[in-house]
Amino acid sequence: MALLAGPLVASACLEPEVSLGEDAPGVFREVVNTPAILRDKVDLLFVIDNTEDMEERQKDLGALFTGMLHNLSFGRGVPDLHIGVVSTDMGVGQFSGAVGQCTARGDGGALLAPSNNGCAATADAFLAYSKDKNGEVLSNFEGDIAKAFSCMSNLGEVGCDYEQPLEAMRSSLFQSREDGLGFVRPNSVLGVIVLTSEDDCSAFNSEIFNPEAVHFLGDSPNFRCFQSGVICDGDDVYQPGSRDGCRPHPQSDFITTVSDYVEFLEELKPNPTDRVVTTIVGDPGRVVIGRDEQIMESELLAACADEIGNDAYPGIRLSAFADAFGVTGQTASICDTGAAGGLNGMVRNLRKSLGTTCLEGNVVDVDPDKAGRQARCRVFERHEFADVPVTVFPECDNPANLEASSQLPCYSIQTGGEACGDFYTQLALQVHGRDRPPEHDTRLIAECRAID
Repeated sequence: MALLAGPLVASACLEPEVSLGEDAPGVFREVVNTPAILRDKVDLLFVIDNTEDMEERQKDLGALFTGMLHNLSFGRGVPDLHIGVVSTDMGVGQFSGAVGQCTARGDGGALLAPSNNGCAATADAFLAYSKDKNGEVLSNFEGDIAKAFSCMSNLGEVGCDYEQPLEAMRSSLFQSREDGLGFVRPNSVLGVIVLTSEDDCSAFNSEIFNPEAVHFLGDSPNFRCFQSGVICDGDDVYQPGSRDGCRPHPQSDFITTVSDYVEFLEELKPNPTDRVVTTIVGDPGRVVIGRDEQIMESELLAACADEIGNDAYPGIRLSAFADAFGVTGQTASICDTGAAGGLNGMVRNLRKSLGTTCLEGNVVDVDPDKAGRQARCRVFERHEFADVPVTVFPECDNPANLEASSQLPCYSIQTGGEACGDFYTQLALQVHGRDRPPEHDTRLIAECRAID
């Protein structure tokens, strides 16, 4: 009979229980850090550039949705989803009519309901989709969700060339909260996905849009936004050539600081694991200034082009925005990986926030003579907010009957099957023999021997 000895409790810093010797490969690294109680609510906001060269990229995003939903459902079924779309068009204020096809307010950060785009009507300004315990679909629209999203996200190329995705994000989420739209729920994981071929130009001073302004030595929106919203190493922003050390301007006269948008999202979702940010942009590390000799003006050159020749410009501000959220933020190249690279990483981060226990990283096989990958780990639960000791779980010592191990609860690491198919290890952590559910606001953590 198994001994219900209960887990160990430790108040000090955890050290590996077993030393593999100084010559053993790898070091102990955190490979699982997830809520101990599974969660099921995900709110996704897609901020989509609707300017020139974006229509094919919008179609690619729509085509990838079915795979994204499948990956998000690995091992647990479809989560309870809210999906909203906004454009990057926030207008140019009083310069409406004087700047290309820009209007005064653009789309104003409003959620663009499917019915606004000629798609299937919904009861809300977003898609709501879930399944009950019998597998029956519960939704606020008729038809297939992938078709509904593809239609909703196909915004065309009619937007203002001054893209303001961060302001559109903030405006949309603020409106949703203040107007009680129900898009963002208090207990959900919020995912923000920005897809754009140009950097953020969210402006608090509309003079940046003035075509007659004398503050700028370049008329193109790309260069104006770069000149006002970014600083690089060196003094002369107009000198042709490559730039190093480019970063968001900390105190622009025209462009809102990136930190303002980071702070907004942190205030909206105070728990770091409740927010997942992905920006799909041009390479932020390739910044080159050119000069148009015909009109004698400086210009920002494209950082890259995709396989069909659509350009993308360095997403410096947007990359910094994603980086500010640490492990739950990521930037993907719109040229190299397209929307697919960004969505794959976003889904893994969402699943980790929801409670997946798949092991991430190159975990060392400590016993190659045994079949499969034998991991050496230390597993524990830690309360997120209360100052209480951690709970340490021993490894189960009865592989043939895990629930009959000598100490319960205990952990095992096994092949995760389809549930972990998109993780390098394809291994999953499991805790067996609990006599009560995990406490609220606790996280399950595994530190395993791994190689960088």
